[in-house]
Amino acid sequence: MWNIMKNSKSKLSNTGYKGIYFNKLSGNFRVRVTLYKDGNGIEVGQYETLKEAIKAREEFIKSLF
Repeated sequence: MWNIMKNSKSKLSNTGYKGIYFNKLSGNFRVRVTLYKDGNGIEVGQYETLKEAIKAREEFIKSLF
């Protein structure tokens, strides 16, 4: 089974959420999910708002199970 971090606060991200980063050049929020089975990251997409990015990350994780 895949071990995926929950959408919780993170000090590693510039937004405070694990796997969600603000792209200063585009002005969008980038969502990336890391699968710990193989250590590779999956680029989920870029979103205009943090709320959209959080929702997209949660839906992507749910789709894996």
